[in-house]
Amino acid sequence: MRLKKREITSRDKIDEFIMECSVVRLGMISRGEPYVVPLNFVYVDDTVYFHCASQGRKAEAMKTSPGVCIEFDVMHGVSAEQQTAYYTSVIAWGKAVFVSDKHAVKNILNLLCLKYLDSSPVITDEMADRTSIIAIRIDKVTGKERTG
Repeated sequence: MRLKKREITSRDKIDEFIMECSVVRLGMISRGEPYVVPLNFVYVDDTVYFHCASQGRKAEAMKTSPGVCIEFDVMHGVSAEQQTAYYTSVIAWGKAVFVSDKHAVKNILNLLCLKYLDSSPVITDEMADRTSIIAIRIDKVTGKERTG
């Protein structure tokens, strides 16, 4: 990192920031080119979980090339006077793994509902069967911030 004074060195602070984010961007290689998609997610024990369809470009990319990059950010504001932006950002790397255990799939779907809906609907076997859950254990992470 070029400006060490902006580096977030505390893993606890990084984990806390990740927990506060509502959307992440997942970067991968798809059909020989970079491909980035925004996702809803939950973060449990150094692992990012999200859902997707079992078929499609995203699923195909992660099956073909499971090495991925995840970007988290929050813009805190800008200063015209200082000509700068205030932000926190984290970039993480890991490998995408499709979760096959139905109980684990239902649990992650429930956690996603709690995070985004503030409720816990009944997750049926049918819902779990038609939804893929992807787990990305964070192998490497960096963080950077500029606060005002």
